[in-house]
Amino acid sequence: MPSAQVRSGQQYAWHGQSLLVTDDRGDCTEADALSGFYFREARFLRRLRVLINGTAPWLCESASESPQVVHFAYVHPEMTSFGGGGSGASGEDVGQDASGIPHRALDIRLRYSVGIASLEATLDIVNHSRSTVSIDAGWELSADFADIQEALGDNGQQSAPVERTMSAGAVTFAYRHPELSYTTRVSLDSVDVIRTAAHDDVDPPEAAAFLGARLKLAPQEATSLRLRVAAVDDRDAVDERGEHAREAVWTSWLNRLTRIDTPGNTLAEAILRSNISDLASLPLLQGERDEWLTPQAGMPLYPALFGRDAFTAGWHAAMIDRAEFLEAALNRLGRLQSARVDDWRDEQPGRIPYQVRQGPLARLNLNPYSAYYADFASPLMFVISLAQLYAWTGDDALLRRHWDVARRILDWARDYGDMDGDGYLEYLTRSPMGTKNQGWKDSGNAILYDDGSPVPSPIATCELQGYWFAAQQVFSVLCRAMGNDDDAKAHWSSAMELKQRFNRDWWLEGDRFFALAMDPEKRLVRALSSNVGQCIATGIIDDEHLPRTIDRLFAPDLYSGWMIRTLTSEHSAYNPIDYHLGSIWAVENATIVFGLRRFGFDERALQLTRSMFELAQLYPNFRIPECVGGFARRERPFPAAYPRSNPVQLWNASAFALLIHTMLGLQPVAPLDLLAFDPVLPAWLPEVILRELRIGHATATIRFWRDDSGDSHAEVIQKTGTLHLVKQPPLESLSVGKRDRFAALLDRMLHH
Repeated sequence: MPSAQVRSGQQYAWHGQSLLVTDDRGDCTEADALSGFYFREARFLRRLRVLINGTAPWLCESASESPQVVHFAYVHPEMTSFGGGGSGASGEDVGQDASGIPHRALDIRLRYSVGIASLEATLDIVNHSRSTVSIDAGWELSADFADIQEALGDNGQQSAPVERTMSAGAVTFAYRHPELSYTTRVSLDSVDVIRTAAHDDVDPPEAAAFLGARLKLAPQEATSLRLRVAAVDDRDAVDERGEHAREAVWTSWLNRLTRIDTPGNTLAEAILRSNISDLASLPLLQGERDEWLTPQAGMPLYPALFGRDAFTAGWHAAMIDRAEFLEAALNRLGRLQSARVDDWRDEQPGRIPYQVRQGPLARLNLNPYSAYYADFASPLMFVISLAQLYAWTGDDALLRRHWDVARRILDWARDYGDMDGDGYLEYLTRSPMGTKNQGWKDSGNAILYDDGSPVPSPIATCELQGYWFAAQQVFSVLCRAMGNDDDAKAHWSSAMELKQRFNRDWWLEGDRFFALAMDPEKRLVRALSSNVGQCIATGIIDDEHLPRTIDRLFAPDLYSGWMIRTLTSEHSAYNPIDYHLGSIWAVENATIVFGLRRFGFDERALQLTRSMFELAQLYPNFRIPECVGGFARRERPFPAAYPRSNPVQLWNASAFALLIHTMLGLQPVAPLDLLAFDPVLPAWLPEVILRELRIGHATATIRFWRDDSGDSHAEVIQKTGTLHLVKQPPLESLSVGKRDRFAALLDRMLHH
């Protein structure tokens, strides 16, 4: 089976606000610019390296136990010459190193476990030689408190002296920046003889130390060293009690997650388990208690809150946790809604943050990202996510809590988003350090004319009109649920008028597709792109144009054989390994699958779904990277990856939950204690069991299966609480008639 890797020279583990990045040996050194132990995006340890008698042991194996725990296995000292025994010794004599230690005498196991605001390391050492050995074992340490963005670019923008304090078995590094109160506390226990020393092989030497022990091991004797690192940030400090409380909330949430079993395809089940495990590992566990489950965007490059990432992942995966993940994100980001105009942060009244960074650069206001608002997707996704939360919970109190935030977002879209009053949203970045493009594709070169030249601002992109349509449509439904009939009619009417305008003004008849964007002169940017796939999902494309749009979406220049490209391969600027000029994004394609199924294009939905499951098989732990290359599948066995692709991406992990949700045709209506469903299972996935699915106040285990004729059915295995299950195809499906809906109801009665 083919396999591929990204960032193959690194290992990483994370939990809450902490992240450990090592090289493939388990070391954090200057040889890898990103390596280190981070807390809130600041590097609290620059060096973290195991040394035995001043040298690094020989790596035998590295392994990941969970997102929080990594292991490394070493020997010391390793052989330096070999004979006829392959990579073993050729004769009976056992060689020694310069210290007199027999080759391969020491079996060394290193375990790093990342906590919410801490790191624990366990070093187990066994002497397997026939002689007693004496060694110095421990860790080389240093701290620089760099921002992770500085580390990524290997470009320092802030610095201050690091004060080192040493005592028996402990080292403290304190950052003496007048505006940043950071301290790293490192302690060693479990041994009788502890060695703490300065370490001069670091620049500056005063920021480094060696913390270890002088050990004497008899034959077959074992010992352990345990190192604990505490990251202390005086702003919103997390003490031991706070860590335990967060751990308890996180563990309780994990135990409530819906389990997805696929008895007929164990590989698909492994893909789902791994991705849901990644998804479940990403809560920040920070802020107010009802915000703790708010997720960060990915590891190791994005250990921070990104608004649209959190909302997208939340509604994608609402099925597995009754939208608790999503609720936390709404709580956190709703409290950060802007009430002012601030060009430095691209703030406007009603906007929701795009990024909320916590590193030194943001804290020092060297960039605007402590709360940066230049994004149209995040605010509109808030409204759409609120509707999803209500659909899964039916909780009127939650709806009321977020009502004013959602209303202010729609006011912002009307008053600020449509800056020229033409009925379309367009963006214009005002911050000198802001991102030019504020649509789904946020890279600076994402929106181009046919000749490859950049489209100037202000720019209106097609998917933003779709988000605006969907936000107004779902808010109309929510208004009806709240008893605000007049507002419901007004928002519905506004949405329908936008849909009519869009289908009239954005359609490219010659291309059988919709334009990517409108420029400042209201000329269409004719580039054919994946953005239109998101328009399908939002419902803004009318029935007349949908079939032709979908046919064009799956033409070879847009469909690579893996997934839909961000840009047609026929465009002059096409580049299959550029961020948005021909790469493919799993998260976007999962949303497209949802849209295809919503409107009855089931075969196309299953085609993309299968491609995504097959793509996941190429990567370790079934993690589809942030984005991968748009090379045609028929040309090579691997799609290639974007040069700096992030390996663990929140919304790629959540995409697999959405794929199952979509194949099962789940339509939750918790206010009515109702779950509609319409499974369309392919031959490669003949059975799906949702265990402990929660909706409203009910919990159910439901089995879905495909029979020999290819039809799909469902039965309830176990249920508590009130829940009515009704088999019905999606309401807006173009391929379903009255007879099909009657047959679906009959099937439900036969398999009740």
